Amino acid sequence: MMKHEAFTNFAETFNRIINKFTSIEKKPRDFGTGDLLYPSEIHNIEIIGRNPGINITNLAKALGVTKGAVSQIVNKLERKNLVEKFRDSGNEKEVMLKLQKKGKIAFNGHENFHAKFYSEIMGEVDDMTPEQILFFQNILDKIDKYVSIYMNK
Repeated sequence: MMKHEAFTNFAETFNRIINKFTSIEKKPRDFGTGDLLYPSEIHNIEIIGRNPGINITNLAKALGVTKGAVSQIVNKLERKNLVEKFRDSGNEKEVMLKLQKKGKIAFNGHENFHAKFYSEIMGEVDDMTPEQILFFQNILDKIDKYVSIYMNK
């Protein structure tokens, strides 16, 4: 197979995956709280759950979205009693975030969802050599880099 043909096949597969994930992103799910949460909401919960005390700026960076987008989602999550905003006693200006009890339930439900979703893929990764893992990560990092450049044009 020529490199051009291989790249075309790779790009088509990658686009199919993106389209499928885009479809998934439109469907809300219940992660154990009785609330239907969109992927954008549960991903905010995921980052906050892994980083209690994170601020809006760092949450936006972690998710690769704007601070305005994160603020809107955090406000929704706060109204649903999933996330709490608080101020650090050492820095009264900075708003920090943590999960409320319901948010922790959603976080754990999301973790279980991912465990099931990725279990087969993890089996494949377990069979990879460290070199193969590094190679694949480098490809993903390069795709991420070029997508970021394209987004900013």
